Amino acid sequence: MKRVIGAGGGGKGGSSGGKAYTPTTAGDSLDSVQYAQLIDLISEGEIEGLKDGLKSVYVNNTPLQNPDGSLNFKDVAVYTRNGTQTQTAIPIASATEDEKPVGVAVTYDQPLIRAITDVNVDAVRVTITFPQFQTITQQGDILGTAVKLAIDVQYNGGGFTNVIVDTVSGRSGDQYQRDYIVQLTGTIPAEIRVRRLSADSGSSLTTNEFAWTSYTEIIYGKLRYPNSAIIGIRVDARQFNSIPARSYRIRGIKVRIPNNATVDSVTGRLIYSGIWSGTFGAAQWCSDPAWILWDLLTSTQIGR
Repeated sequence: MKRVIGAGGGGKGGSSGGKAYTPTTAGDSLDSVQYAQLIDLISEGEIEGLKDGLKSVYVNNTPLQNPDGSLNFKDVAVYTRNGTQTQTAIPIASATEDEKPVGVAVTYDQPLIRAITDVNVDAVRVTITFPQFQTITQQGDILGTAVKLAIDVQYNGGGFTNVIVDTVSGRSGDQYQRDYIVQLTGTIPAEIRVRRLSADSGSSLTTNEFAWTSYTEIIYGKLRYPNSAIIGIRVDARQFNSIPARSYRIRGIKVRIPNNATVDSVTGRLIYSGIWSGTFGAAQWCSDPAWILWDLLTSTQIGR
């Protein structure tokens, strides 16, 4: 608080006891969230899979996960299919989308619910909008704020289960939007509920109200790509200036090996026991060049 001391003895008027305070404005720290979805074909034929989970997935030559388990990128989802005949579809494959408006504010005492009745819907994208997101102090500084929200799902009247809790923090002087993907795993009909977990601001100096703008029903293309090893990645586009480069460390195509051999899980070398009878065991990944070449020469799927 600024303190003013008057001049003495009937002299000239008072003067300020300090410099005038200049309010500051924090920079915008929030960008509306969009996602890039990518599917890479790794191999024709069944492979063993990623060598070491997320540590074997590289985005712009940086692994998703470090040896200590920490992550180098946020909000990245990875889906792998190793190329079997019966593999299921990756949930980010081509999809049909139907956006439905809501446009209603969500308050602490009044969560919103919308019903999903189409039994073909696989996921719902919930879009939340903040008209502004900031707070103004008594001194005139414009700073960021924070709000906590939740999204719940109920299947066939069986009770709501929480699936997403998120804290939005930072500052935006204009409209800010955020999308959330909710995978539907139960029996339709389903209900989606959006809740505000933070108290309403109750002050004209803090603007952190949000509305449930719309929800989009998503029906995936159900493309399984049987006998093709594929990897799908969903990344938060805010972390990249362009579509990121992807690379993977994998243990490759499974090949037939002699029935008296086992595979060293570290090196991929074959360890033999006894005399080979001339028959083969189940196909496995290995690094033995002889049996890899044999598979290339005899495979009706790859070597033809």
